[in-house]
Amino acid sequence: MDTRGNERLRDETMYHVKRLCAFLIILSTTQAYAECSDWDARAAADKAAEKYVSGKTFKRAMVLKKHLPSKRKEVASYVYVKADDLYYSVFSLINSKCKAQIIKRTNGKH
Repeated sequence: MDTRGNERLRDETMYHVKRLCAFLIILSTTQAYAECSDWDARAAADKAAEKYVSGKTFKRAMVLKKHLPSKRKEVASYVYVKADDLYYSVFSLINSKCKAQIIKRTNGKH
């Protein structure tokens, strides 16, 4: 009787340990692969582009592509600078924390 009780206790303990490990694995993978939504990526890119060229956006930003290994998004913002009377396209990389990094801009067009 004592042996069966120990086996049952060991089986219950292993069941709970397995459930805990599965929960921790799921939790860690969702945290590691979190990514900035398209909406937030466009907003961050527009804000960074307006600050970079000192102008206002005239068209909503577009997510051009998503870099698969790093989950970064390449976003194009379109900005008008009234002082120069020029239109610019500004390209940014947006990381998983929605932080924008400007990578290039076009020459201004009339």
